[in-house]
Amino acid sequence: DFSQINPAYFDMADLRVAHMVQSGIAPCIVGEWGFFLGFAGQSALERHWRNLVARWGAYPVVWCAAGEATMNYYLNRPKDEADARQRLAKAQAAWSEIIRGIRAADAFGNPITIHPTQYGREQVDDPKVLDLEMLQTGHSGYTTLSANINSLSNALSRDPVMPVFVSEVNYEGIIESSREEIQRFLFWSSMLTGACGHTYGANGIWQVNTRAKPYGPSPHGTAWGDLGWEDAYQLPGSGQLGLAKRFLERFPWWQFETHLEWVEPHQTPENRLACYAAGIPGQVRVIFVPADQIWAAWSGKLAIKGLEPGVSYRATLFNPKTGKEQDLGSVSGDENGDWFVPKPPIFQDYVIALAR
Repeated sequence: DFSQINPAYFDMADLRVAHMVQSGIAPCIVGEWGFFLGFAGQSALERHWRNLVARWGAYPVVWCAAGEATMNYYLNRPKDEADARQRLAKAQAAWSEIIRGIRAADAFGNPITIHPTQYGREQVDDPKVLDLEMLQTGHSGYTTLSANINSLSNALSRDPVMPVFVSEVNYEGIIESSREEIQRFLFWSSMLTGACGHTYGANGIWQVNTRAKPYGPSPHGTAWGDLGWEDAYQLPGSGQLGLAKRFLERFPWWQFETHLEWVEPHQTPENRLACYAAGIPGQVRVIFVPADQIWAAWSGKLAIKGLEPGVSYRATLFNPKTGKEQDLGSVSGDENGDWFVPKPPIFQDYVIALAR
């Protein structure tokens, strides 16, 4: 029954949102999944959002208007391409209007986004209603690594310009793949390409599986996995991204700009598995060396390039799996402005930081 709000339904959510804020976390409030637009109707969702804004608008939150906003319900597929286009246009217009209502109701001006099927801006008919763009870039393990950076680069180049982050990609363990090395690559490649943040997900948590009672098949007939949350929250990738976050937060990462010319070999549209680089000229450089490129370092061919004449940096080799660090000492460029990374202690991916 979507005819009225049931305030008691939100009582436990109130406690959890308050606890997150008290713990220094800004919650992202996802109001509903997109196909509820068809189930409940636009008017009901507008009432729903007024209730959410009234309850939590005074907190430092991010409003996410919907999840996979323009996705049709699993068992309600379009009849043909014309029907698909009509449904999409109708949904885009509705979500733009709902977002305008959220903004009008929120006196505190919290940022608004929307979770997409691919690009957030394509879930609405007016991208200017969004403050930041979410992306969903795939769950196919290694084959998604390049697609993720392709989508991120595309989004960052589009108008209107807005902060962009990957809100869903390769949940750890999904399809019995996307293990911790995938999580490390996604985090570092995204953050050094210009993302304003990154989202980690674990298969088993998003379905609210328990060991005793997995969620089971989705409406289309197949389950995404049966790992319980009791085990999923302990998957190694989550801890390793915690290490990554703490290491990156040593620096003013929000001021970083991508500088692929700082490292060779570096990633290109033809090869997204090479090195990534970003930072602040004259202050700090952070380089991600994927496992595929560790052979360049081992053979003495991995170069940090364009170092300023007469400027010395303190170099650190960070192990993104364990968090261990190795001080590489004071480094500066040769006559060409190059510094060659020394042979690594282990064949794996690494992060190199040069800071003054």
